[in-house]
Amino acid sequence: MKTGTRTPLPDFKRKTKGFWKTGELLECTKITAENTNVNSYSFKDPGGKGFQFKPGQHISIRLPLERGDEYRTFTICSTPTRSDEITITVKTNRPNGATAWMHDNIKIGSKYSAAGPIGLFNLVDYPCEKLLLISAGSGITPMMSMVRWLSDRLDDIDVTFIHYAKNSSEYLFSDELSNIAGRYSALKYHQISTHKEDGKIYGLPSQEQISSLINIEDHQVFCCGPSGFMDVIKDILIKNGLNLDHYHQESFGSNVLEISSPMVDKNAKTVTIKFKDTVFVAKRGETLLSALKKNKIVVPTGCQSGMCGTCQMKLINGTVDMNQRGGLSDQQVEAGIILACCSTLTGNVSI
Repeated sequence: MKTGTRTPLPDFKRKTKGFWKTGELLECTKITAENTNVNSYSFKDPGGKGFQFKPGQHISIRLPLERGDEYRTFTICSTPTRSDEITITVKTNRPNGATAWMHDNIKIGSKYSAAGPIGLFNLVDYPCEKLLLISAGSGITPMMSMVRWLSDRLDDIDVTFIHYAKNSSEYLFSDELSNIAGRYSALKYHQISTHKEDGKIYGLPSQEQISSLINIEDHQVFCCGPSGFMDVIKDILIKNGLNLDHYHQESFGSNVLEISSPMVDKNAKTVTIKFKDTVFVAKRGETLLSALKKNKIVVPTGCQSGMCGTCQMKLINGTVDMNQRGGLSDQQVEAGIILACCSTLTGNVSI
């Protein structure tokens, strides 16, 4: 990757450098209404240390919901070149859900504990000369972090950004993207309406449509959006000749699985879990996350399917059967890091 001259890249020599510790605070400094049901929330570090993260990574914020404290995971939408604050952009979904609670309750000065940043889906770890960012709906958030980062650094690479929304009224960051493209000539961006003829190019993604916009054979590709959308895009890009080693897909935004253990035998033997200073009994064969939740231990979670890496924990002693490790690197697995959501208890553990 050719680096521009304006803003240096933060030092990421140590994978964990700059990570928050679970329980440290974020303080809300700004709330911006992007449209009728999307807000951006900016936060500062009350301790004044600022933030280090990689563009595309996400954090989990602990929210005091009416049913009890729960973590929710959000991509950082801002750029690490402006380390004094972080911003998340959140769409309000279900009327009684966590995002609706955020819309009604987060105020300037509100403080919340957070964990992160985390995520293998990030631009720093995949340097390239040609880049395709492709997203739909709220999947735009990691792409904006990447675009903002690249434009601040004036990176001399070929960047194409394609974003889909149902219609032009749901486009986000249009003015900002236009301004960025005006000063950062490496960027070409396309906003496409899938359900309304809102421009020269419109309609659901197709092989012909994407081929008309870009030849992707030599590109690194980052894709984020609903799971069905990502499946379609991946299939199109493969047919267009993309090397799968160059394809990266965000996963924490996929459909959330219920925390349940259908394979657990009610008569199965029990195991002992030690978590910090707490010791409790759980059923052999259930997931670690399920056992922790039953014992009122709040754990940061995202996809709950073993892909995002949000619920990672250090296994000090004992054994688990981890059936998915998509959110972990090889180095993390070797270091004994496990994912609580997909780690089945096979014996006594200390975490």
